[in-house]
Amino acid sequence: MKSIILLSPAKINLTLEVLRKRDDGYHEIRSIIQPVNLFDELNICIEEGEGIELDSKGLDVPSGQSNLTWKAADVFIKESGIRGKIRIALTKKIPLGAGLGGGSSNAAAVLVGLNRLSKKFSQGELVILSSKIGADVAFFINCMTALVEGFGEKITLLRDSPHYYYLFLNPGFEVSTKKVYECWDELNHGVVNHTRIEDTTSLFRSGAFPLRNDLETPATKLYPSITNLKERLLSLRLEATSMTGSGPTVFSIFKDEKSAKVFYNLLKDSSSFKVFLVKGISGWHRL
Repeated sequence: MKSIILLSPAKINLTLEVLRKRDDGYHEIRSIIQPVNLFDELNICIEEGEGIELDSKGLDVPSGQSNLTWKAADVFIKESGIRGKIRIALTKKIPLGAGLGGGSSNAAAVLVGLNRLSKKFSQGELVILSSKIGADVAFFINCMTALVEGFGEKITLLRDSPHYYYLFLNPGFEVSTKKVYECWDELNHGVVNHTRIEDTTSLFRSGAFPLRNDLETPATKLYPSITNLKERLLSLRLEATSMTGSGPTVFSIFKDEKSAKVFYNLLKDSSSFKVFLVKGISGWHRL
């Protein structure tokens, strides 16, 4: 039996521009994404036998073939030709449907873990393989700050980007990414977005926060309570505040841990939302 344990991180969209709806129904995006140290844990094993077994604990997740983790293992088996039974034990801590990319990260962890055990693919080949699973999976293969474009498959690594501290507020309900994009289509009629952020990467590297999320308007239209979360942060004069992904998680950015902890301690006992204090990271972490 071969096994590996990986910590599967959440992500934050520091910017998210929706550029247009494609003919195939998907959307072209442009986004600066950074992984953060809010982790799920995956124990990935290859043992004698055949098939895929996924066990989970912690937060409830979809089972079987409806789980991206299971799907990633299935894709890897078919593309690599490896033989054996894949057993995955998932400890789930990242909120689901929260704009934090937990499912995509778990799928990437399976691809990375199985590849480290079998040594079948290069890093670039894993990125290509990930496109068969979901939009954010390719980003997590490299697991470092990047400018992500297209459907999520065009990745420019931003290796010298700073790792900031973030305060996440999550209201505890799941958002349908599909419905948020459908609402964006209704509001924008699927037209090309000509108001792109210029020099986004250089601004971010310089310590400026060119925050923008084109999905925030449709998300708050569908889920008005997201606005209340953001206003809670703004009421504390935390201006570097936005929503990540398709929501509902909102965040504020801090350049130092001390400042972040002040506001974390102020908000952590809330009964109406969950609070997480996290930091940007680079690379996969293993136990």
